[in-house]
Amino acid sequence: MTRLMTLAKPSRTENSNPLRGKSGKGQQTSLLILLAAEKLITDQGYHNFSLRKIAEAANITLGNLQYYFPNKDNLIKAMLDNCIQRYLNQFEALRHEAEQDPETQFKAIIKVVISDLNKKTTTYFFPEVWSLANHNDHADEFMDQMYERYRLTLIDVMRQLNPALDEEQLRRLALFVTASMEGHTMFIGYNKPWKKETDNIIEMACQSFLWLIRSGQIPK
Repeated sequence: MTRLMTLAKPSRTENSNPLRGKSGKGQQTSLLILLAAEKLITDQGYHNFSLRKIAEAANITLGNLQYYFPNKDNLIKAMLDNCIQRYLNQFEALRHEAEQDPETQFKAIIKVVISDLNKKTTTYFFPEVWSLANHNDHADEFMDQMYERYRLTLIDVMRQLNPALDEEQLRRLALFVTASMEGHTMFIGYNKPWKKETDNIIEMACQSFLWLIRSGQIPK
């Protein structure tokens, strides 16, 4: 997940759930549509991303798809919300396993994020969504909201690592950390030439990020 974001204050997006409020069957159909949308943009690129093709991939009618997601913007936002929620759930589980140790929590998150770059879905899905965001203002806004939720988790852990950091420093540091990690996608991603260096990159990332957090040398 890489995209340079503004340092705007966090909005109320952290509890977004695209399946909330739907019946059991409705949730199943919605999830089917969202996963089909992810697979379509991963396999065929953002330029082939249309409601009709997503309906075909989900094996439902266009009318049925539009019952759940009336337009493309609704579907894009729900797809991104659903995608980031999977990561946030994983981060929460890792933090729970690490109990009260923020350093262990932080290292676990860094490891899972960088290792995830090796996956075919991650290597192709996120660059295609970034490309879509470059041509769609609403998609750009939804991407910003998605990454904001991701950064809030890092901010919470980094605040525990160094309580002396103010909120502006924490937001700036979270932006730097996420951009630094995900910039490796084109180098250690699926079938990329430097994939074998993933473990070393994780170790160097943990060392450098922790030093930066603890040093407090973050521009104000």
